[in-house]
Amino acid sequence: MQVKVFKYIAFCIGFSVIFTGLYGQSDSDKAIREAKTQTANIASKPEKLPDTLNWKKGGSVALNFSQTYLSNWSAGGEPMIAFNSTLNLFANYKKNKFIWENYAFFAYGLVKKDDRKATKNDDQINVSSRVGYQMSKNWYYTASVLGKTQFTSGYKYSSTDTVRISDFFAPAYLYVSLGLDYKPNDKFSALISPLMGKGTFVRSDNEIVKRSAGLTDDLIADGKKSRYEFGGGMIFLLKGDTFAKRVTYYSQLELFTNYLKNPQNVDVSWDFQLRFALTKFISANLRLNMVYDDDQKATDSSGNVIGPKLQVKEYFEIGVFYNF
Repeated sequence: MQVKVFKYIAFCIGFSVIFTGLYGQSDSDKAIREAKTQTANIASKPEKLPDTLNWKKGGSVALNFSQTYLSNWSAGGEPMIAFNSTLNLFANYKKNKFIWENYAFFAYGLVKKDDRKATKNDDQINVSSRVGYQMSKNWYYTASVLGKTQFTSGYKYSSTDTVRISDFFAPAYLYVSLGLDYKPNDKFSALISPLMGKGTFVRSDNEIVKRSAGLTDDLIADGKKSRYEFGGGMIFLLKGDTFAKRVTYYSQLELFTNYLKNPQNVDVSWDFQLRFALTKFISANLRLNMVYDDDQKATDSSGNVIGPKLQVKEYFEIGVFYNF
């Protein structure tokens, strides 16, 4: 009897071991197959490319508004409504010894006085792209492109006449350069370019617009809408912030000389921006543009050509802004 019981118990234990082994093997195979499937899915769907970590993007937008109302004001003056807006954008990429920097600045403003038609008091498009490859610690081989124009038509007003002197892509300026870029940090760079081309483009057939862009009489007589110059130049860039990022600044100075015509004359263009953050969304802004171009002739009040002059445009504004 005891032998039969022992055989029965042994049989049950053996059967359990065999069954458990077969069942466990099935589960193990299933787990292995599921693990392989999950691994394949992860491999086929990467979360993010490593290069995306090398991009730095951002910008800021500012809106400024002012209004003046006068009624029977004995001291005189004019009622006025003014609106100005600016947009800064940047997208920079860096990986190992390669850098690619992109910048865009847009500005537009309108002024309306009394019952007269609204006129623009600010209009600017400034875009640039720069590619560099590191040569040494602070020096890069660099190729760059810089373009400038405006959105809408511009006019010169007098007591007797209104003359259109600019339009979209009339004029437009394009600089293409090859050279070396000294870049000790992210705040300063000095591009030295012995090879720089400058193109001036005028989409309009208006001779006054062409003259304001600096096209010479012989080009206008031939019906030309563009002028190309070959020379060298330098571009200095300074940007950054201070006082716990409450004050930000941006300065771009461009110098160009034409090797083929009057190389002693240097064209100068300077764009400067300074922003004081008064609160999180309120700022005071100072913007300054200065241009000297030997080919752009100024005129006096009688319309007589008096030669090239320093051109200056300055804005001081208070309004809302937002960084992103």
